[in-house]
Amino acid sequence: MPFIGISSNIILVIIGIGLLIFVHELGHFLVAKKIGVRVHAFSLGFGPAIIRKQIGETDYRISLIPLGGYVKLAGEQREESNTGEEWEFMSKKPWQRAAVLIAGVSFNTILAFVAFIIAFRVGVPFVTPEIGHTMPGWPAWEAGIRPGDKIVRINNVSDPDFEDIFISVALSGSPEGINMEIERDDETFDVNVVPRYDPAVGIQLIGIAPATTLEVHKIFAIENSDSPAQRSDLRVNDKILEVNGKKITTEDDFREIELANPGKELNITVLRDDEKVDLKVTPSVVSRWMIGLSCATTNIDGVKQDSLAHSLGLEKGDEVVKVNSQEVQGFTELINTLKDAPDGITTLQVTRGKDTKYIKLTKSGDETVKKFSEGIFPHYGLIVDSTVEGFPAEKIGIKPGDTITSIDGENVSEWNQLLTLVTGSQGKEFEISWMHNYETITRKIKPKKNEENAQGSIGIKFKEKKIIRKYGLAKSCVVGTHKTIVNIKRIYMTIQGFVSKKLSTKALGGPVLIAQASYESAKSGIGKLMYFMAIISINLAVINILPIPVLDGGHLLFLGIEKIKGSPISEKTMAIANYVGFALIISLMIYATKNDIMRLFHIL
Repeated sequence: MPFIGISSNIILVIIGIGLLIFVHELGHFLVAKKIGVRVHAFSLGFGPAIIRKQIGETDYRISLIPLGGYVKLAGEQREESNTGEEWEFMSKKPWQRAAVLIAGVSFNTILAFVAFIIAFRVGVPFVTPEIGHTMPGWPAWEAGIRPGDKIVRINNVSDPDFEDIFISVALSGSPEGINMEIERDDETFDVNVVPRYDPAVGIQLIGIAPATTLEVHKIFAIENSDSPAQRSDLRVNDKILEVNGKKITTEDDFREIELANPGKELNITVLRDDEKVDLKVTPSVVSRWMIGLSCATTNIDGVKQDSLAHSLGLEKGDEVVKVNSQEVQGFTELINTLKDAPDGITTLQVTRGKDTKYIKLTKSGDETVKKFSEGIFPHYGLIVDSTVEGFPAEKIGIKPGDTITSIDGENVSEWNQLLTLVTGSQGKEFEISWMHNYETITRKIKPKKNEENAQGSIGIKFKEKKIIRKYGLAKSCVVGTHKTIVNIKRIYMTIQGFVSKKLSTKALGGPVLIAQASYESAKSGIGKLMYFMAIISINLAVINILPIPVLDGGHLLFLGIEKIKGSPISEKTMAIANYVGFALIISLMIYATKNDIMRLFHIL
């Protein structure tokens, strides 16, 4: 029964997170005992104790709120009730107190090392480094990376998985970019890619998605209603074999048929439990709200390296101003002018910075123009390039050359903002303002759906291709050590990324995200759960060692100051610092939890 699987996964997650806390506090407990400090309480969780047992001087507890834990040491604060006995924490030398504080972090690091070894002995599934899709205009596309390519090295990481690639890109700080070795058709070659910061998600990206299988991973709703897949007999884990009698070998094969057949019934053959099953599914008609204008310019935002445009010498940042001495404004006019030009030598006048360049294109029919346009990605601004006949923009008088300035009184500064406001209107009427011949015009406009270019969708997502990394004991120890060191570096690089704004604080996650990720890891098997727990254990160790009051690192900082000045920090200073540190941690937790909730409701 599914219920049993869900329950066992939740239990595994609770045990795993409880183990991290237990090991951390166990480190403090054992070292405190070793140096002769009495331990009054050892608790997993905070708040009222739900299970407790007194053994000797220590009250062992499991408390109500499972968000941490603590060890209560005798005389750990400078209080009037302290007697100065040798078994009190504050009576010990600074290095002994430091040993107790470091013990929690050390035990978490050791746990991570052990967990990594166990994980790789059992086997950990990772998304393969094979490319499934590249986004036009993005760095990977510019570098000539194609679907089907495999990244076999990224910087100094050989045989990476997609997680390695994602993190290397997100945390890259070199202005020269990232060096990659690509495998294509049994040959390898090097490319250099400079990541681009994406404000929508708050991280650096290069515009790639992993390759997928043809097994159904998720079935989802479309436009807040049941999708055709949900209404059909299609199931998760079904493998698509054929559509309308055509054999399907890649996701692109399937998507091409799906998109081209809105409202038309498809005959789909799937493999289910080693048996072929025939299904009928009719893709929904999906069209977006639009007002019918384009703002593509003749400024070039990207040039594909292995393209015709690149071979001609065009570069990112160029602006095409003339074709055979005829001025062109807007990308549509550029392409149409090229199509209208006679076959033979066509001259493009290009502005590059303060220089003017002349580029010769040998045209041989429209196929040459198509190849040329496929290799460049235009910059989208706010100057209208073209309007669609019969759509709202044309009807209210917007013309090529006009500049869009605001939507419903909100100033518009870039194309993506304009696109978001229009598509997000869901067909509701709004005011649009534009500049025409130095005059500002404001009109009401009501978007309409582009039914002619509607696409089909049945509402499924395919599983990503995965590999299982499983090693013998010796190799697991080597890989475990490597992963421990790499993850420590990554955490500090992540903190640096937040400070330098290479990473947005939107990327911060809290307890909800940890619980979700833990549960998904548990569903992927014990190996993946142990791997994820190892990463969380490393996180716990590194965060705890930061010099923030109330954390172990903050207490170590105070001990360092005490050692230098020869006397403890005053109780007042310590109290103020702890209040500040506590406020900082609580604020961070609230913010991270808010991010979690926003993600749950797809607001981010």
